[in-house]
Amino acid sequence: MNYAIELVFDDESQNTINKLRKLLNENGVHDEAVKLNHISIGDYRTSDIEGLKSKVLKFSEMVEPFEITLCAAGTFMTKENVIFLVPIMTEKLKSVHKKFIDFMSDFDGKLNQYYDIDRWMPHCTIAIRLTDEELFKGIKLLKNNIKLPIKVKLEKIDIINYPFKSILITDMKCFAHK
Repeated sequence: MNYAIELVFDDESQNTINKLRKLLNENGVHDEAVKLNHISIGDYRTSDIEGLKSKVLKFSEMVEPFEITLCAAGTFMTKENVIFLVPIMTEKLKSVHKKFIDFMSDFDGKLNQYYDIDRWMPHCTIAIRLTDEELFKGIKLLKNNIKLPIKVKLEKIDIINYPFKSILITDMKCFAHK
């Protein structure tokens, strides 16, 4: 099974991004993305879900909430046709990702290569599995309606089983508040 580890936005940030997703949806760009807006920091293939949960919960105790700035919209022109928002790569964001990858180094699961330190491209997916027409329409809608930059706060962590989209840490672990 595949499991994504996600840094989840706070409620205010969720609402801000959901307005963009609603705009796309109301204008014929369907949305199959996970409903919680987030930045994924890892993706593991494993059968040890209890071990993964335990490691992720321990990691969450090492992280404090922090803000990032979403500065651009982009697309992965793969068969899934993805539209996403791109954060500015700050030292904090890079550091949290590196700490996570290092912390998980002894976990018995296979890390997806896209999350390797030198390959990771943080993003917040707002639409996925689009037709080409939806992709082009979505980019045009965002170009004409998005007001960047958007500041968002990352305050929780979860694990999602995909492609089933079931959240495995149902009471998302909030980061340590120090």
